[in-house]
Amino acid sequence: MRVTFIFLVFLVFSGKAFSQKKIEQEKRIKKQDVPELAVEWLEDSFEGRKKVRWYQEISDQGISFEAKFPWKGKFHSVEFDSLGNIQDVEIEIQQNELGAEIESNILSDIASEFSEFRIQRIQRQYSAQSDDLEDFFDEGEMEGITIRFEIEFIAKEKSGRQAFWEGLFDQKGKLISIREVEIRIMDNLIF
Repeated sequence: MRVTFIFLVFLVFSGKAFSQKKIEQEKRIKKQDVPELAVEWLEDSFEGRKKVRWYQEISDQGISFEAKFPWKGKFHSVEFDSLGNIQDVEIEIQQNELGAEIESNILSDIASEFSEFRIQRIQRQYSAQSDDLEDFFDEGEMEGITIRFEIEFIAKEKSGRQAFWEGLFDQKGKLISIREVEIRIMDNLIF
C-alpha cells in the first residue's frame, strides 16, 4: 500500500510524462456518418467555411470524429468524441508564430529528451466547454479557453532509435507529455 502511494505521488508531481504509444488509424468518411451534434457545432462555430473533410479516428483512446478544413488562411482540425461532443480545435501554425519564450521552452524540453529532432508540424490547441469554444471562434471571447501546443516531430532517442513523436506543451511551452505515434494506415492526411 505504501509503495503504491509513493508511486502515485511520484506520478502526480513528475513534471514530464512519457506515456505509451499513441496508435491511431484514420479513415475518411461522409458527413452523414458523423454525429449530428458535431456537424451542428461546426456549422455554428465556423459559419461560411468550405471544403470540410470528415474523418473517423480509431485510437488507443477510442473512436472520435475529426473535421479538417482551411479557415482564414490556416488549416483547422476539430475533434469530437464518439457522440459528437467537441473535444478541441487545433490550428496549424508556423514555428515563428510561437513567440520567442514559448519556442525556447519547447525546443529546450525536446532537446533534453532526444539527441536529434526535426519538427514536422505545430498546432495551437484550444479546449474549453462547447459554448466557450463557440464564443471564442465566433466572437473572440477568451473566457474559459485553455491553450496548448501539440508538436509532431521525428526524433532520435539517446539510444539511437528514431521514431515519430507527439508532444503536448502548455501555453508557456512547458512539456506536459510526449508519446510515440504509430500510424496504422496511410489514410492520414497532413495538410
